[in-house]
Amino acid sequence: MTVTWETALAECEARIDEALAALDAGALAPVVPFSDPAGIGPLPDALAERARTCSERSSALSERLTEELERVRVELRRLPRMPRTPGETRFEAQA
Repeated sequence: MTVTWETALAECEARIDEALAALDAGALAPVVPFSDPAGIGPLPDALAERARTCSERSSALSERLTEELERVRVELRRLPRMPRTPGETRFEAQA
């Protein structure tokens, strides 16, 4: 398949949509950074607004992920610390 700016932007939009949907569901999806497709030339003027919107959505996603990371950090700080137990940890079960 030949990569065009159209397909590159569509893939970027799909990755952002997937990450936002996962975040809304309380999960995380891997976020692959966008990189300019090699060898296809400059972005056509007709796609500039779409690329700008994609970039803005990407920035908003990054901000939401940063906020979620901070929320998790705060929650983890609230948990009581468990004392370390010296020695070996064992689990024994009998049937």
